[in-house]
Amino acid sequence: MIWLRVAQGVLCAVEICGLYYILSVFFELRSNKMYCRVLLGITAVLLCYLTIFQREVGGMYSRYYMFLCIFLAICVAKIFFRVHIIKCLLDIILYFESIYFLDIFLGYIGQALLGTGEFVDYIQFQLNPERIFILTISRVVLVSILLFLKHYKVLVSRLFSKYQFIFVGFAFLEYVGLFFCEQVFIPAFRIEGKIYIYFALFPIILVLSLIIVIVYFMYIEKRNEMVLVNKQNSMIEKNYQEMILLYQKKDQIFHDMKNHLSVLSLLISDRNFDRAEEYIKKISEPILELEHKKFTGNRIVDIILNDKLEKAESNNIELVIDAKEVKEGTIQDIDWCAILSNILDNAIEACQKIKGKERRIEIVIKQNDCATLIDVTNTYNGEVKIIDNHLKSDKKDKVLHGIGIESVRTAVEKYNGVFEYTWCKDIFKVNISLFN
Repeated sequence: MIWLRVAQGVLCAVEICGLYYILSVFFELRSNKMYCRVLLGITAVLLCYLTIFQREVGGMYSRYYMFLCIFLAICVAKIFFRVHIIKCLLDIILYFESIYFLDIFLGYIGQALLGTGEFVDYIQFQLNPERIFILTISRVVLVSILLFLKHYKVLVSRLFSKYQFIFVGFAFLEYVGLFFCEQVFIPAFRIEGKIYIYFALFPIILVLSLIIVIVYFMYIEKRNEMVLVNKQNSMIEKNYQEMILLYQKKDQIFHDMKNHLSVLSLLISDRNFDRAEEYIKKISEPILELEHKKFTGNRIVDIILNDKLEKAESNNIELVIDAKEVKEGTIQDIDWCAILSNILDNAIEACQKIKGKERRIEIVIKQNDCATLIDVTNTYNGEVKIIDNHLKSDKKDKVLHGIGIESVRTAVEKYNGVFEYTWCKDIFKVNISLFN
């Protein structure tokens, strides 16, 4: 029937479009030019045609065609997208394995409900309403998962990068389950009843594994969140304590100013100008020590910048600050601490490792009605360690350093922002955009 062919074609197109949708969500196109997009669309049409042809000729399920789809998808991703090959391969394998496993499992459920041993052969080798029904359910589940991934894109991408080895294990387990459960299409196994053991065993293992993975992720993320919050709170407490101490010292100076003015008045009335000038220099010293520059007009930002300026100067590092007005309340104080403190601390530590070369840090802070832009550039010793697109530390306390970077990422993601870093020769650059 024509409507069955049309329905199967639409469902095959949904399957392939889902693949391209995942690639577009998690990876960036190499080029936005029209001809590249046209070529990408042509590859999607060709893959749709191959899938429709395979379902017409080869049957509903084929493990070998799944391997072909994985290979072709990797080629397309490598040509048209900026991908990390391991991550991309794992994404595509999980995508196709999940679809094919769901198709087989739904076929087994249909056979169990109908109580006939020929149902799986019926949907495997013939185009019929039952096959369309099964494919429709699996594609509805697929679309639901894709919408979930789109909504939680940042979280999923971060978890995927951090716990890649767990997803590798899950992909292997899913393939083993797929390998055994596909034998439902072999009559001899159905007669012996072995296939029922596989369908009872592997879905349970997969579900339990998924639950364990989710609980593990929740535990790790909660633990990291607590560590980050404690670290941020200690930083804020430190900054507020410094601010309180600053005001206390200012109050002390103002309290003593009346006595200073009386002494100066006596010295001037006695025309002892030399001693008066010397006295003015002495009482000016503590005032100059307490003088904090106003860079942005934002209280917490200025406190952090002044603190890091003093730290840089004490380490013979030139810190150049180009900051415009920053409004209060646009970015929360705790997030300013997480971003500025960690980025500038990392820049200062990088400069401290330089020997015999210029130690210099430049920070630019700008804010408009739409976004807050932070650019930090520093010299470094030319050694950068990147693993899985993540900056790695050579410090002994790698956990703490990793928490610092994660603290920045978490704060940036809170404002749907962008956190990027680049390097060339002896210059390291960090670019942060926070959307108001």
